[in-house]
Amino acid sequence: MKLSATLFLFLACLASAGVFPYPVHKKTLPNGLDVVVIETPEFKDVLSYNTMVMAGSGREEEKGKTGLAHLFEHILFRHRYAAEEGGYDDRMGKLGTDNNAWTWFDVTYYHPLTFTRNLERRGKAGLPGLAELESSRFTALDFSEKTFKTESGAVLGEYRRLASFPSEKMSERLAALMFPNHPYGHTTMGYYEDVADMPNHFEAAKKFYGTYYRPNNCALIVAGDVKAGEIFKAVEPYYKEWKPQPIPTVKQARGSQKEELREHVAWDADVAPLVWVAYRMPAFELGSKNAAAAELLSELLVSPAAPLYKRLRYEKQLASSLGFEEGTRGFESFDPRALVVSAELYKEKHAQKGKAYFSEVAQEIVSELDALKGFSKDPKAKELLKNLKNKYRYDFLAVLSSPGNIAGAFSWYYRFNRSPSALDQLLDSVEALKPEDIDKFAQAWFIPENRAILTLAYEKGK
Repeated sequence: MKLSATLFLFLACLASAGVFPYPVHKKTLPNGLDVVVIETPEFKDVLSYNTMVMAGSGREEEKGKTGLAHLFEHILFRHRYAAEEGGYDDRMGKLGTDNNAWTWFDVTYYHPLTFTRNLERRGKAGLPGLAELESSRFTALDFSEKTFKTESGAVLGEYRRLASFPSEKMSERLAALMFPNHPYGHTTMGYYEDVADMPNHFEAAKKFYGTYYRPNNCALIVAGDVKAGEIFKAVEPYYKEWKPQPIPTVKQARGSQKEELREHVAWDADVAPLVWVAYRMPAFELGSKNAAAAELLSELLVSPAAPLYKRLRYEKQLASSLGFEEGTRGFESFDPRALVVSAELYKEKHAQKGKAYFSEVAQEIVSELDALKGFSKDPKAKELLKNLKNKYRYDFLAVLSSPGNIAGAFSWYYRFNRSPSALDQLLDSVEALKPEDIDKFAQAWFIPENRAILTLAYEKGK
């Protein structure tokens, strides 16, 4: 029996059953747009309709033009659907849609949530459906220079608000210190002077949108009470005329660092002192031993059960909090970025010990990461690793509590190889880890040439 070409394509792209509990269906349109459908029928009449653009602040290479990826996250909500100011936002509101987005270094992610019955227009006189509304802002964004300048002002206001947080200044300094020759060297907000000058860069902004908002640089991920075949049939007419074009690549962030880097930030308000110990990490390669080992670092270092956490928080009482500054996934990126272990210290101890307090905490963190180089030598290493892998797997599955969360978790890893089985590849690689793999990872990456230490403290008059 012969299979039709279309049926064969569908079967080939249906991810095999693994730990991830939902089948994943994928169809790539002729223009390169990936349409991925995750059927979760237990969430009745819920539709999570997500568009992932594979461009964030890490694609802002032109000097003086940083912050554009984040700006477009704003502007897309001002799309003039049907040539009406506020037309898109008005229709989405009438559909009862919960609508938001976020920008990171590699991607910008739009994630409206509504009812499945809102996917398509109901009747000629009815409201446009979600597929029509969403496709219109990605394939034919309509906005004026006045809107551009208004949103530029809103972004500047957001920058000023975030700048009041010490962690934002630390992030800026750390990025500039570790990645001076890569767009990862600035935060997703961009440099202040670029954001302040943004109203004058209308043409550059349109160029950014025209370059990266292309079907071959995007993925549409739909999860909820849906059928894959119905989604493919419903969405293709709205996206098929979207024109692809070659996407520029960014040069790799080659490490030129020869020794540990250190910097101190003086803060002009009376806040708790901070210590950040950062290590340059490898580019995230889904399914690799490096990526799998990195997935367990949170449990090994900053979870409440980790030795470092217990020692700093309770035994020595040196830190009031300890964690990864960008969360457990912040370092997972197309090009090498940094893992940042952050500790908030006590003002009273800092007043007593001064700089020695910073050194003591930083050394505790460095020593714990160094200890991972001999992880397998611990007689209980196999048992500990088994427990960590179990906890990782169950924690991962626990996150899949709604169509939005399911689509979000899937999208985060899908971007690395665009495989429907991306999550199973990730989970399988973690399951295959051996204690010696932790040793090798730590030996390769937790070295002084990959390290930067930043401190921050209140200094009156600075």
